[in-house]
Amino acid sequence: MRVPLKWLSEYVDLSLDPGELAELLTASGTSVEGVEKVGGEWRGCVVGRILEVSPHPSADRLSVCRVDVGGAARDIVCGAPNVRPGMVSPVALPGSKLPDGRNIGEAEIRGVVSSGMLLSERELGISDDAAGIMELDEALQPGMDLAEALEAEDTVLVLEITPNRPDCLSVLGVAREVAALTGRRVRRPRFELLEEGEPAASEVKVEILEADRCPRYVARLIEGVSIGPSPWWLRNRLRAAGMRPINNVVDVTNYVMLELGQPLHAFDFHLLRDGHIIVRCRRDGERLTTLDGVERDLHPDDLLICDPGGPVALAGVMGGENTEVNPGTVKVLLESAHFSAPGIMLTSRRHDLSSEASYRFERGVDPAGCLFAADRAAFLIRETAGGRVRRGAVDVVAKPEVLLPRELSLRVERAARLIGITLSASEARGMLESLEMEVSPAVMGGESPADVVGEGSAPPRVVAGGEGDGEVLRVKVPTFRPDLEREIDLVEELARVYGYHRIPATLPRTSNNVGFLTREQGLRREIARVMVGCGLHEAITWAFIPSWWMDLLDPGGKLLPERPLRLRNPLSEEASVMRPTLIPGLLEAARFNINRRIPDVHIFEMGRVFLPLGEGDLPHEPLLLGCLVCGRWVPKGWDQEAVEADFFVLKGILETLARALHVEDCSLRREEYPFLHPGRSAKVLLNGEEAGFLGTLHPRVAEALDLPGGAEIMELDVCTLVKAAREVPPYREIPRFPAVNVDLAVVVREEVEAWEVEGVIREAGGELLREVRLFDLYRGGQLAEGEKSLAYNLVFYALDRTLRDEEARRAVEGIVRALGEKLGARLR
Repeated sequence: MRVPLKWLSEYVDLSLDPGELAELLTASGTSVEGVEKVGGEWRGCVVGRILEVSPHPSADRLSVCRVDVGGAARDIVCGAPNVRPGMVSPVALPGSKLPDGRNIGEAEIRGVVSSGMLLSERELGISDDAAGIMELDEALQPGMDLAEALEAEDTVLVLEITPNRPDCLSVLGVAREVAALTGRRVRRPRFELLEEGEPAASEVKVEILEADRCPRYVARLIEGVSIGPSPWWLRNRLRAAGMRPINNVVDVTNYVMLELGQPLHAFDFHLLRDGHIIVRCRRDGERLTTLDGVERDLHPDDLLICDPGGPVALAGVMGGENTEVNPGTVKVLLESAHFSAPGIMLTSRRHDLSSEASYRFERGVDPAGCLFAADRAAFLIRETAGGRVRRGAVDVVAKPEVLLPRELSLRVERAARLIGITLSASEARGMLESLEMEVSPAVMGGESPADVVGEGSAPPRVVAGGEGDGEVLRVKVPTFRPDLEREIDLVEELARVYGYHRIPATLPRTSNNVGFLTREQGLRREIARVMVGCGLHEAITWAFIPSWWMDLLDPGGKLLPERPLRLRNPLSEEASVMRPTLIPGLLEAARFNINRRIPDVHIFEMGRVFLPLGEGDLPHEPLLLGCLVCGRWVPKGWDQEAVEADFFVLKGILETLARALHVEDCSLRREEYPFLHPGRSAKVLLNGEEAGFLGTLHPRVAEALDLPGGAEIMELDVCTLVKAAREVPPYREIPRFPAVNVDLAVVVREEVEAWEVEGVIREAGGELLREVRLFDLYRGGQLAEGEKSLAYNLVFYALDRTLRDEEARRAVEGIVRALGEKLGARLR
C-alpha cells in the first residue's frame, strides 16, 4: 500500500516528519517498508508558454516554436500537431534529464538550432500518450519549476499491511491510525452530491441470488458522461499511489478504492441488458472474457455479476470486456458491493487472477461503506466527466446482520495487567474512541462480562469476570474492523495505541520450577548433534509436495499411501499433497544444489510426515529422520584421494548414530524398495525392531530427477530410535586374562547373508565368545558358482581365568558344526 503524504494530510494533520511517522506506524504494527520521494525525476523541466509557431524551413512536419521559459525566449523545434500560440506546456531545458534517461541539450535539426524540448506525457513518464505535447493550466507562469507547478513532488510511505488489517488498505484507514497514534482527529471526505432526473431504480434492478456471498449490492446511475483523460490532480495522485491512469470514469473508481478501501466497478449501462444486475454463480457452459483479454472457463463456484444475457464480471475480481467503459460510453452504472472474503480468494486462485479489488475483498471490506463509496464516486465522476447523477441509489441488502457492529466487553483492570501498565477506564475509553469505536460503561446486572456479537453470528462466548477486573466497558466495534472479535483483540488495540515502546520490560511472574527437556526432546537434540558431527548439514524442506512424487517413487503403490493426504485448496499443484516421506524434499534439495554446481551434498532433516488414516480421521504424523549424501564424501587432497559418498558411508553414519545413542543392537537386513537400487538396499533393525531403510537411489528415479551421480538415502523413525536408545551405555568388564584370537573362513551359498552367519556364530560360541568381526569376502577361484567365502575374526576370553587352547578349539568346532547344520556351510 503506497500512501502519498499530501493525500494523507487531507484527512489528518501531520505533525511529524516522514521518518518519525514511519517509525510510529511501524511500532504500532503497521510496518513501513520504505519512504520514497516522487516527482523529482523532472529536474531541469519548467513551464513554458508558446509565443509563436512558424513552419520549419526544411521540414513539412516540423514547426519552430518561440517559447517563453521565464524572462527569456527560446526557439524549439517540435513535431507535435497540437502546438499553437498561447499554449502552456512543459519544457525540458538544455542540461536536463528525462525520466527515460535521455539527456537534453541544444541540437541542430534540419539547419535550425533547437534550445530544448517541448514534452508529451509519455516523455514525462505520466502516461503512454504521445499524440501531442502536454497542455498545462494557462494560469501557470513561464519559468516555474515543472514539479512545483504541478505539485508532483511528494513523499510516499510504502506500507506492508498484514492480512488482518484490511482497514489500512486505504488512505482514510491509514489516516485513522495516524490520528489515533498522534492524538489528532480524522477528517472524512466532505462533498454534496447533486442528484437529478428520475430515480435510478426506474431503470436499474438488482437481484442477489447468493446472499451469503454477496450480502449487499449498491448501484448508482450516471448519464451524459464524457469519457476522456482525468484532470491532472487525479492522475498525479494515482501515479503516486502506484496506479496507472486510464480515463476519468475508471480513474475515479480506482481513486475512491484507494481513498476509502471500497473496490468499485463501472459498467457501460447501454451494454447491460435491461439494466438488470443479477448476482449468481456460474451456469453450465458459461464463459467470460475479462478486462485483461483472457477468455475464461468459469467454475461452478465462481460468483458472477450477470445481466439476463449472461456474465458481465467476475465478482470482486475483474470486470468483463463485454461491458467495459469505452470512449463512446455516455451512461455508467456504478457498482459498490460487498463480497465474502473466502469466495473471492478461491476464485482469484482458481483463475490465477489477482487485482487491487480482489486483494481487498480477500481480506475483508466494510459492508457499511458501500453506499458512501458509491456516492463519493458518483460525485467525482460528475466533477471529472460531467453528466447527471440520477436520484437515489439502488441499495439491496440481502443480509442486514452484516451491517450491525460487533459488541464486545472489556475489563479495564485485566487489560492493564495483561499489558503491564497502569490504565484507567477513561484512558482506555479515549484510546478506543480514537479508533472510532463507540464505548460506554457496561451494565452487567451481576453477570460476568461477555463477548457479545451482533445478531446472526456465532453464539456469545462468556468470559469469567473474576475478582479485581474492575470497571467493564461495552465496546461497539465498527464494521471496518473485522479483525476485532474478542476481548483480547481490544487489549491489543490498547497496547498499540499506548505504544509498545512505552510498555516497561519486565520478567513474567513464574513459579520456582526450573524448565527441562523431556527424554525424547533431549534425544532429538542429540540425534541432530550427532548428524552435524558426522559432517551433515540440516535441511528444512516443504511439507507440501506435488502428487507426481508418488508415481515416481512407488509406481505400484506398495510402500507409500495409495491415496496420500491432499489439500482441499492448494496454493498450486506443486504443493497439493502432504508428504508421506522425507525423500522428495531431500532429493529436491540435492537437485537444487547440483544444478548450481554444488555436487557434494550431505544433508539430513528431522520432520513430520503425514499418513492418512480412516475417512474423516486426523492423519498419523510420525517424526522421521532423513539423510542424503551424494558426490564426494572427502574431497581429494595433496595427501589423499577423494572418497565417494557411497552406501558404506551412509552405513557408517547409521552406526555412528547408534553408538552415540548407546543402541545395543543395530543391524541391516536385505530388503528391496521401489525407489532404491536392487541389491543395494536394506532395512534397519534396532534391537530387533524395524526402524527404517537405507540404500542407493534407484537409477530410474535418479534419471527422472537428472541426478547423474545418484544418491544414497536413509530414513529412520525417530520414535523407534528414541525407544532403542539407552541413557547409560552397557558396561562390559575389562578382561584381566589373555584372549584367544581365531580366524574362521567358511563357504556358504550366495543367498546366505552375513548377518545370518554371524547370528549362528554368536549363538554357538557361547559366553566365551566376546567379539565377532567380518574381515573378508571372497568369490571365484576354487569356489563353485553360486558360492562365497566369509572370513571372521573371533575373540574368546574368560573373566576369571586364562582360557586354554582346548576350550577355544571346542568352541570353534561347535561353531563350525552349527554352521554346517543350519546354513550348509563348510570350512574353506
